[in-house]
Amino acid sequence: MRAARNLIITLLVSSLLCGCTQTEQFKLYGESEEENTNISTWVGCGWSIKPGEKDAVSEAISIMEEGLKGKKPEYIIAFMTVDYNVTEIVEEILKHYPGVQLYGGTSCAAVLTKDGYHTSTNGALAVMGIYSENITFGVGGAEIGDRKSAREAGRAAITEAISNAGLDGKPDIVLITASPGHEEEILSGIEEVIGEDVPVFGGSAADNTIEGKWKQITNDRVYSNGVSVTAIFTSMKIGYAFESGYLIMEKEGVITKSSGRRIYEIDGKPAADVYNEWTSGKVFGKYANQTSGKVTILANATFYPLAKKVVGVDNKTHYISIHPESVNLSDRSISVFVNVSDGERVQLMHGTWEILLNRGQTTPAKALEKGNIEKGETAFGIYIFCAGTLLAIPENERDKLPLLVGQTIGAPFIGTFTFGEQGFIEGVGNVHENLANSIVVVG
Repeated sequence: MRAARNLIITLLVSSLLCGCTQTEQFKLYGESEEENTNISTWVGCGWSIKPGEKDAVSEAISIMEEGLKGKKPEYIIAFMTVDYNVTEIVEEILKHYPGVQLYGGTSCAAVLTKDGYHTSTNGALAVMGIYSENITFGVGGAEIGDRKSAREAGRAAITEAISNAGLDGKPDIVLITASPGHEEEILSGIEEVIGEDVPVFGGSAADNTIEGKWKQITNDRVYSNGVSVTAIFTSMKIGYAFESGYLIMEKEGVITKSSGRRIYEIDGKPAADVYNEWTSGKVFGKYANQTSGKVTILANATFYPLAKKVVGVDNKTHYISIHPESVNLSDRSISVFVNVSDGERVQLMHGTWEILLNRGQTTPAKALEKGNIEKGETAFGIYIFCAGTLLAIPENERDKLPLLVGQTIGAPFIGTFTFGEQGFIEGVGNVHENLANSIVVVG
């Protein structure tokens, strides 16, 4: 805890010693158009917390256009809270840029840009516009329902995205925003089209209170239970990282009875009793002797999640984090937010809010290393952060998150807070997990 806190403080102190504002620091990282005649990618990020969809979009786009320097964006990412009418937000964006490829979805409580952590009771909106001579984008989507299963929707969404890009073959990377609850099946559908070796990164759309108000955006379409993807084709460097960042504890066992997203038994014992023992009663101990009803353990379990222990084809051990949601006291089962299966090994993890916040530096740093990208070379980033871990961070500490990301990548970025995260793990492939964060950087 002390090391994590010290790193955050060191970064913030170094920022103050620079003697310049956050916006000025970002100007130092990249050259202006006059200084570099070889610029091929223009990026602008904007945001607003104004009430009213029209005013919010107008302000966000005005800020975004400053970075585009007169270029018309070919592709826009839009993340917003559900305080706004999402359909009206989309309509307003398309009034400014008819026919632009538009991708995005709803975020929990706030949104991020290089300018800060944006939240208000009116709503919060962030947009990123990109014009590039070296990147081709294609956006596609599909509704999940009686006519399309989640797997079929994933397949249809990526097929449309590739078609809208106007290119053949596999994209270099895929962005995803999906409805919570079907993530593994959607990923399987996407992989049926592009294979298992193309990285897919993103998160499940969120609302503020887990009421099912989340939305996904695909061009001029808005879904309540769907999937939106972006297929990205580029000759530029791509870096990415995906991690939960928790400490791995000694307690582990094997799931011996499960169904879907519910764990009934671990090592032949009631799952909740095993979990209660592992956590020394810190999550739901005061309810442990009750024999009926349901107990929601979401908040406390954020600091004591489980993880699937997986050995990849690289013979390395990887951990896929699982967020326990509730305990059914009558059968002592645990409801979680990922699919589980009998025979899977699970391990206890532990974290603090300082560790969770510090991922704003560690994860982007790993992405730059993965892509062999220097901070000054970065064109833009797309950042995903679990809403559960956001809510575990004290409110007065949350505005440090965009500063950590920005100081690390030195480029414009946009961020959202999600109800489940999807990403690519070397040696394992594309997975869905909880309480994670990820970033894709293009340089």
